Amino acid sequence: MQVGSDGVACATCHFHAGADHRKRNQINPGLNNQDPERRARFEATRSDGKGGPNYALVASDWTFRSDFPADADDVISSQGVFHARFNGIASESEKDDCTLLPDVFQVQGVNVRRVEPRQTPTVINAVFNFRNFWDGRASNHFNGVNPFGRRDPDAAVHAVRDGVLVRERVDLENSSLASQAVGPPINPFEMSCEGRTYADIAAKLLPRRPLAGQIVDPTDSILGELRDSSGKGLAPVYRELVEEAFVDAYWRSDQRVGDRSLVEANFSLFWGLAIQLYEATLVSDNSRFDRFADGDSAALSDEERAGLAIFQGKGRCINCHHGPEFTSAAIRLQREEQVGGLISRMRVGDGGAALYDRGYYNIGVRPSEEDIGAGGVDPFGHPFSFARQGKLLAAGEGAPDGFGIDPASFEIEPGVPIAPLERDAVDGAFKVPTLRNIELTGPYFHNGGALTLRQVVEFYNRGGGRREREGGDTTGFGPNGTNLAPNIQPLGLTEDEKKALVAFLATLTDERVRFEEAPFDHPQLFVVDGHFWNEWTVVDDGTGRAREKIKEVPAVGAGGRRPKDLPGLAPFNPL
Repeated sequence: MQVGSDGVACATCHFHAGADHRKRNQINPGLNNQDPERRARFEATRSDGKGGPNYALVASDWTFRSDFPADADDVISSQGVFHARFNGIASESEKDDCTLLPDVFQVQGVNVRRVEPRQTPTVINAVFNFRNFWDGRASNHFNGVNPFGRRDPDAAVHAVRDGVLVRERVDLENSSLASQAVGPPINPFEMSCEGRTYADIAAKLLPRRPLAGQIVDPTDSILGELRDSSGKGLAPVYRELVEEAFVDAYWRSDQRVGDRSLVEANFSLFWGLAIQLYEATLVSDNSRFDRFADGDSAALSDEERAGLAIFQGKGRCINCHHGPEFTSAAIRLQREEQVGGLISRMRVGDGGAALYDRGYYNIGVRPSEEDIGAGGVDPFGHPFSFARQGKLLAAGEGAPDGFGIDPASFEIEPGVPIAPLERDAVDGAFKVPTLRNIELTGPYFHNGGALTLRQVVEFYNRGGGRREREGGDTTGFGPNGTNLAPNIQPLGLTEDEKKALVAFLATLTDERVRFEEAPFDHPQLFVVDGHFWNEWTVVDDGTGRAREKIKEVPAVGAGGRRPKDLPGLAPFNPL
């Protein structure tokens, strides 16, 4: 919680089975819409509530319909920081010195916390993703500085070699989690006042004890042995932990990088690798389905086994959610030398062939122009999409991610190379999420558009939420009339088949996750759960910020919630 400019930790948005469980002040107006006039416009909800800032979601806001209203581009996501400008570190406070800025996230002129433009995915099993974030912008290659890997030609850290301070390029493969981790702490929606840098974060944290205001359980599976005698936080300060964990060349020097010490200048490297190594412990692989797959036929009921058969057959689920990771976006499936590789071809909604990024599909949740997802570009103007980078290679241009192969021989099928102007199905495509623990990680889809697993099944059963329009359908964008993935077709499931499929999905829950047993135990956390009072009126705390409701997430040790008589985590279910 010390890391955020105003008390936001990474776990603030990932505290419930690795995802978010809050219900008030969780609406974004659709800031990724390609129409700038619609980006800051909040809509009424489907329950006819006011919606917008500080609204408390109710179950009837997710009344699922096949004819989605064209103007409802709002997203259910996660609240982060207030909109403010960073002035400096406040030495006597956990919060930074920041000046409040005007914002669309306000009620009667009083600012509330900002809300992210996409739903929060779980961090559990995220280590298996080849790329991270919904649009894949967190590169598989970590550059030590930001999410963009090889795309950023200027990204470098500093090291002392033979007494000389030098710049070094970092290129760590299979490190998408590190690439992802360095984004939020300086993001002005998630954890930071605008203008704050990693060196600023380092200057704040290095002399402080981690988790100083948060209880650490003495049996915490990772932090218990470092716990301070007070019961709150850890005994060593951050600097001691950094010095123990990382090679001397990256921190041990009196030489300065501009006006910063070496350890401050390299803090993004330390941060990204440390978060990646922690999140790599969050592996969920002990569900009832796993026991069934290992040969315990009694682990699933007859109905659940019927649901598995539908998952693998009539429901077409396995076409995208396959392998033990339950996602085609996994590292194991993304190697160039494997079938399909990073780029493949498919028949899209109109029957025509198109290139696409493996593990990223347009399933017609919302019109593509509301959020083009993997069709976006990075700050350097490079496409996120591997398919579009492949077309650059075919045209004799460089691909910013590189592929570790000879561009002249790059092809996705023997004898059928990519054509420079070949059609692609990239706009409106998003990463296939894992289905493990899916029972606990609602609401669903990149926009939070489904409340329950039953609604998700209904969505797929009717063939998605797309609508026909002149020249194509609502998955189309730019020159393409449709970008729809081929498996999004009416399924014809019966009522019993729908129930069986939902029942099977619930077998993917790991009880260690439900009860937060090691490795899913954690320190105490306080999260802002919206503001007093409602979407019509808030209480100014005297600074132009709305007074906050605070939710405690209690500390648990290796034994999880049961030793403390806490119930297991429940599915997302607003009243």
